[in-house]
Amino acid sequence: MSIKDKIKTILFGYKATEETYLTHLRNSGVKLGTNIKIFRPFNTTIDVQITGPVTILTHDYSWSVLKKKYGIIYGNQRKTIIGNNVFIGWGATILGGSHIGDNVIIGANSVVSGRVDSNSVYAGNPARKLMTLEEYRDKRDKSQLKEAVEYVLEYKKRFKTYPPEEKMDEYFFLFRPSKIFNEYRAQLELMRNFDKSLKKLNNSNTQFLSYKEFLNYCKKQKMVERK
Repeated sequence: MSIKDKIKTILFGYKATEETYLTHLRNSGVKLGTNIKIFRPFNTTIDVQITGPVTILTHDYSWSVLKKKYGIIYGNQRKTIIGNNVFIGWGATILGGSHIGDNVIIGANSVVSGRVDSNSVYAGNPARKLMTLEEYRDKRDKSQLKEAVEYVLEYKKRFKTYPPEEKMDEYFFLFRPSKIFNEYRAQLELMRNFDKSLKKLNNSNTQFLSYKEFLNYCKKQKMVERK
C-alpha cells in the first residue's frame, strides 16, 4: 500500500480505497466475485446506511414498528444477489432479496426489488425492464456518430480549435486510429478485456479511414448547421 493510500485509510477507514472496501466486505462475510470495480468507494454504501449514491441492502428494519407495538422481534434478512458484469447507476437502491442477473444495466436513481433478468436494461422507481442489452447496444451504436460530431463541434467552440486525435478516447471506434494513445489504451483496458476490445477495433469496418477524414465530416456538418 502506498503512503498516499495509508493516509487515506487513516482518514476514511475501510472506504479509503477500492481495495480496503472490498477487503472489509469479505471480512464482513459478503461473498464477492471477481473483477469488481467500485469507482467511488467513499460514496458507496453497501448494507450500512440508507444514504449514499449507491445502496445495496440485505436487511429491512421496518419490523421495528411491529416490535414497538407488539413487543415481538421479527428478523428480516434476505439474500441479495448481483450477477456478473452489472452496472448500477448513481443513486440507485437495491432492496433486500433482489436477484440481479448477468450483463445488466441499472439506471440512475432506480429502486430495484425482486428479480432482474440477465442481458437487460432496467430503470425507474420501481425499476422496470426498458429493453434487452442487445437493443441497448444497437441504440448506442446508432447514436455514436451524432454524439461524436456534437462533441467535436462543442470542443471547437470552447477551445477555438478542433480536438487532437487523442481526445477522442470515447469515439475512436468510428475511425482508424493513427496509433493507440495512452487515453485509448486506458479505455481498451477497462473491464479487463483489452485483447478482446483491441481485436474488435482491428477487425471492425470503421466509418472513416482516418481521424482526418472524420474531422472533415464534422466540418461539413458545421457548414450545414450554418445554412
